[in-house]
Amino acid sequence: MERSTITTGPQDEHQDTPGTRPTPLNLLVLSTCEEQLGTLDSWLSHYHDEPPLHTEFIHLDRNHHWSQHPALRNITDFSQWHAAIVVVDDLCDIRRNWLHRLQTNLPTILISNPLHSRQLPQAFQRLTLADVTRSHFFRSLKPLQLSLRQDLAPPLNRDDFIAALRHRLQDTLGGQYLQVVQSRWLRSPADGCLWQQQQTIQQEFERTVRLRAPVNALIGRILEDQLVVISDDYYDLQMDWLPQQPDDDARPWVVYHSAPMHLGEFSGLSATLQEAVQQIARERLVQEASFHWQEPDGHSLNLFDGLHLALQKEEFYLEYQPQFDSVSGSWVGAEALMRWRHPSLGVIPPTVFIREAEAAGLIQALGQWALRETATTWRALHELTGQTIRLAVNVSFPEIADPWYADQVLELLAQTGMPAHYLELELTETAMMRDASVSLLNLRRLKNAGVHIVLDDFGTGFSSLAHLSDLPLTGIKLDRAFVSPLPDHGPQSQIVGSMLDLAHRLGLETTAEGVEDAACLEMVRRLGCDRIQGYIYAQPLTLEELIGQAVDGFNTPKDFSQHSLF
Repeated sequence: MERSTITTGPQDEHQDTPGTRPTPLNLLVLSTCEEQLGTLDSWLSHYHDEPPLHTEFIHLDRNHHWSQHPALRNITDFSQWHAAIVVVDDLCDIRRNWLHRLQTNLPTILISNPLHSRQLPQAFQRLTLADVTRSHFFRSLKPLQLSLRQDLAPPLNRDDFIAALRHRLQDTLGGQYLQVVQSRWLRSPADGCLWQQQQTIQQEFERTVRLRAPVNALIGRILEDQLVVISDDYYDLQMDWLPQQPDDDARPWVVYHSAPMHLGEFSGLSATLQEAVQQIARERLVQEASFHWQEPDGHSLNLFDGLHLALQKEEFYLEYQPQFDSVSGSWVGAEALMRWRHPSLGVIPPTVFIREAEAAGLIQALGQWALRETATTWRALHELTGQTIRLAVNVSFPEIADPWYADQVLELLAQTGMPAHYLELELTETAMMRDASVSLLNLRRLKNAGVHIVLDDFGTGFSSLAHLSDLPLTGIKLDRAFVSPLPDHGPQSQIVGSMLDLAHRLGLETTAEGVEDAACLEMVRRLGCDRIQGYIYAQPLTLEELIGQAVDGFNTPKDFSQHSLF
């Protein structure tokens, strides 16, 4: 058999009805094994599933150079096929090169011996020549069938995904299996990858997932680079269906995926998803490396070599800067500030490692750690001193953009015994406004539960005043850039006064940070600011120091204007 074609699949009344006939799955089959080619011919002839198969067979001589074969030499357009099946008992360098070209254009199923299979790690599916069975072969076709049945429909948004999953769980007795897949771009914005380029890369990643996901899989988007895949077949999700490493520059991403997890009832979705996402976060913390911190003297330090293991080594810690009532001077709260004590670089400022953690996709893991540490601190402080102050934690956009962030926060509060009204989340305006559809939904739910939501660095955004009434806030925090020049009694104080007046009219609590001297303290008090945070009262303290101060009482405010803030 040199070259032949067959069409298989269900033959019914739909085939004679224009516009309703299913699109056939076009397969290109190349083989140097005539006996195995005959076996495939027999299997495909008895195929009766949807969509129908249209298969073109090309038998290749073992001693012939494939690139010179008449049937292959003129192939320049691979779009006429949906996938390729290659059956080969030997792989020389020339054949490997041609197969690599084939695989970069089409999803490829390689049927060979184990040694040769490993020489083509990017093959879509790898089946062992001696052991391949009919069931194994048709299982390998399932993702290809799916690509036609879904017509490459985009991943479902959160609401549609939840509705579809709820319906699917109601219709199945054995439940479903869930897997989360996540990509990390190898080029970050700092490396020159523009936003438009990232959008293109994201679309290509999603297309790859849709092409290669198991048949009948349900795919939804959690975050922009994080998808959840639902299948009724555990083994489909166990297979190496999505390559972890890119095969060339055309696909600049690394893929991480959780283990398949059973989901029996819809009520278990949140906990199962959280476990899967945390599993991926742990994998990334262990495996990722490759960005650098450039010191002022030009010495390049591989910062990430330490960052990805710092949580496991407990190198991160929190300090707490107290906040005080501006009128009574009583202690009312504290802001948790993250620190990293690097084993060789010393204490690294958060302005460095937070930015790098965001670029590497590790900020969510750090945020979860900081929130849990803060809740644990509140409980310890309350048990040892009887104090019930409010503790504030800084939150980033990737955290609040997670559709299940509110669930995670409320569950953590329940686990640690910290009442919601003693937790304060500080967010920048940029974080709040980047994805209103998800982040604002999370914030409204948390606010309704009693959590305080504070707009940090107020006054630095272009639209703070315009959007102040639209955001689910309980307070604002004046940026130190507005607070520090206040003793000048110039236009700056009038601007701050207007901001505070507007916030109070909207029922918002106000906090001034960066108050370092008596003149500044007097001014923010006169303007009516509710809370004070700054070195004039207290510098950031460790937990032990905070407990000691709570027992002994804080000292009288002093002028720290000559001290540099960390």
